[in-house]
Amino acid sequence: MADPIPSILTSKQSSQTAAPNTPNPIYKPRGQASSFDASKYNIDQFQYPADLMGSSGEYGGNYVIFYINVSTDSKLIRDKQETTVDDIPPRDQGSLVGLASNSLPGVTEQVNLGIARGTGYVNKTFDKTYNSVGAQNVVSSIGSRLTGQKKRVKTAVALHVPNNLTTAYNISYDEEDTNMAALILAAGGGGAALMKAMQTGNYSNVNAGDMAKSAGAAIGSTAMQAGNIAGLGGSIQKLTGLAPNPRKEQIFKNVSFRKFQFDYEFFPRDAQEAQNVLNIIYQFKLHMHPEFKDANQFLYIYPSEFDIFYYNNGKENMNINRHTSCVLTDMTVNYAPQGQFTTFEGGMPTQINVSLSFMELATLTKEKIQDGL
Repeated sequence: MADPIPSILTSKQSSQTAAPNTPNPIYKPRGQASSFDASKYNIDQFQYPADLMGSSGEYGGNYVIFYINVSTDSKLIRDKQETTVDDIPPRDQGSLVGLASNSLPGVTEQVNLGIARGTGYVNKTFDKTYNSVGAQNVVSSIGSRLTGQKKRVKTAVALHVPNNLTTAYNISYDEEDTNMAALILAAGGGGAALMKAMQTGNYSNVNAGDMAKSAGAAIGSTAMQAGNIAGLGGSIQKLTGLAPNPRKEQIFKNVSFRKFQFDYEFFPRDAQEAQNVLNIIYQFKLHMHPEFKDANQFLYIYPSEFDIFYYNNGKENMNINRHTSCVLTDMTVNYAPQGQFTTFEGGMPTQINVSLSFMELATLTKEKIQDGL
């Protein structure tokens, strides 16, 4: 085997060429870079290569850390199977999950939730805190309490940065026929009033009668333009040589959740590194899956979440994109990537390829892009 770790040579070579020290007047990330505190985390048995953070600088000082956030309901936390790191908030779990950070001081109440299980019910009591008796505050408080709480565990996975490091951004638009809206507005009266009301948010001057007249005029105009009379629309269009303009427009729909993939080739060089590889694979498999809430097996506890940070010489690398909190959606482990299964003495495969597919939990906005995401 000529080179035990071919997948990291590119990152080593590229790190030897320094980027020009020229200020960029456009790209101004506002995010505060973090430092990796190895003393807080147990990574000795969960890093590859084993000398990833060695002082020799073999890998250009570049690495990626996968922090793991586990539900507080998980038996890993309840049974103290994992030690947690205090005061480490998740990076960004989305607007709904963000309600969990709300602290609402006030009167303590009990909210009993009955969860149907077959023919019986199981009641779960939540301590609730409200800062007022308003209905809106009550709903907000319940939402914040019911949101899944996470704790970060000391176990973190440290890997070299993969050579294929890509990020995709996707915005969804949909094609819509706006001909009817255009005709209503062109008919004047109620149509114009409606447009003004939509712009100002004040609908007090919109008259229902005028709206009906405008809509009727628009429908009649559409029928005349299209020749849709008694089902003879196509024939009349052919005879007149006229067809209605559908006035199609692209309508913004939503922002897609970013997805990305990490591909790794593991070539363990000794027994310690082989064990590290197995530990890493186990951690990803374990935390991407849910667990049962209790022995009745009616409810799942959500899988763990991951916070992924890129580092350069111990400081977060702000020259590439950051990630919101993620979930691991797909994982492929290939124990015979060369087309033939070979092992060391004892059965450890000589090469294992792992593909990890993540999806972020928060969608992006201009504000988050400015923050370095």
